[in-house]
Amino acid sequence: MQSTERNRFSFIPATVDEQQAMLQTIGLQFDDIVKCFAGNACVEGGLNLPEGLTEDQMVEEWDAMMSQNSGPRKASLLGAGAYMHFIPAVVPHLASLPGFVTAYTPYQPEISQGTLQSLFEFQSFMVELTDMELANCSMYDGASSTAEAMLMAHRVKKADRVLAAATVSPAYLATVRTYLEPHGIAVDVVRMDGNGQLSMGDLESQLSFSACSAVLVQSPNYLGIVENLSAIGTVVHAHDALFVESFTEAMALGLLKYGVGTGADVVVGEGQSLGLPMAFGGPHLGVFATLKKYNREFPGRIVGESVDTKGRQAFVMTLRAREQDIRREKATSNICSNHALNALTAAVYLGSVGELGFRALACENVAKLEKLIRGLESTGKFTRVFKQSAVFNEAVVASSIAPEDVRSRLSGLPVFPPLALARGVVPEVLEMPHTYLVCATEMLKNSLLEQVLGALS
Repeated sequence: MQSTERNRFSFIPATVDEQQAMLQTIGLQFDDIVKCFAGNACVEGGLNLPEGLTEDQMVEEWDAMMSQNSGPRKASLLGAGAYMHFIPAVVPHLASLPGFVTAYTPYQPEISQGTLQSLFEFQSFMVELTDMELANCSMYDGASSTAEAMLMAHRVKKADRVLAAATVSPAYLATVRTYLEPHGIAVDVVRMDGNGQLSMGDLESQLSFSACSAVLVQSPNYLGIVENLSAIGTVVHAHDALFVESFTEAMALGLLKYGVGTGADVVVGEGQSLGLPMAFGGPHLGVFATLKKYNREFPGRIVGESVDTKGRQAFVMTLRAREQDIRREKATSNICSNHALNALTAAVYLGSVGELGFRALACENVAKLEKLIRGLESTGKFTRVFKQSAVFNEAVVASSIAPEDVRSRLSGLPVFPPLALARGVVPEVLEMPHTYLVCATEMLKNSLLEQVLGALS
């Protein structure tokens, strides 16, 4: 293995000497092996092959075989901000190419065209998905993107007060407070109504109380419920505030309407669902898109397309208004970089599944949740809360089964249990004492779903 020939030709699987040693060990010559295939004997009568499988079906079957050695691949009933989706093999393969993995900030565009183009493509995808005019080349995660959006709104409108729906992810709301309150900006919460949505009455009341820079609404919200963004946007603009739409499940962008069509001034959220594994909590991918008129207040960085002196396509860093590049007091953000590799991964994912495939996945997530909820209700031990509200791929259910019992019943299955909600998150009028936020994606196969329902019956 350490021969001179092997060192010179490291791409050769086996040297001639090694091949002869192997043949000698099995007592055959090379011609003896060739004779086995004389006359195409191995294919006479045709190949006995099974029907072809899709990639995710093949991976599922392979995992079932491999589970005899380790454990089967897990699905998840747990959402609330991080979601388990199938990632086609082409995505990590392309994203892990050395030229992408080793690339750093493209300070010199003449030698960073590949990195710049990949970020430009990511921006283009985000503009299309969010129905906005301008997107940056990613931020740290959905929470930081949301907080930066509220800071941007304050720079535009100047009022030292913002509103956030009570149905915004608690992690996002905590991050918004962390960013804004040191600047003397008050963060007030708009109550939830009986349908699990933003209370329009409380929104009107709070907007009329005093001036506010922005209103933050998440859809699907923390309870999985789709908000009426168009109606909210109309009310927000009537009170001269910016409307910030947020999301934690990027798969919803394939089905639900956001952006200009719903009156949004900013659309922000988490891109983890776009080909990124859950990976022990990160790193994630922040999405930030807005209108062109706010480009001078934009956080992060923007890559643009131009031409060089010879008329050839060229990509450049169009905007980078961060504190490393300009005076600290003039910086729009302390976001020092962007998650370029994750942005590339998201672009590869979206390019591989395509527009129709992405929409089909979004629809499958909705259908999978509906099947899960119907199955849980059929056990007689669960009931759906907020039945009148549309949901995406997670919803709130109430149950007579305690959280520790749910975890115990599901412990023998390859599935993560749902999130037990703290008391007070949903209305106290529930007849059953325990509430759960259950999530279902395309990873919850029908066979596993039946096992889950059987364990919880």
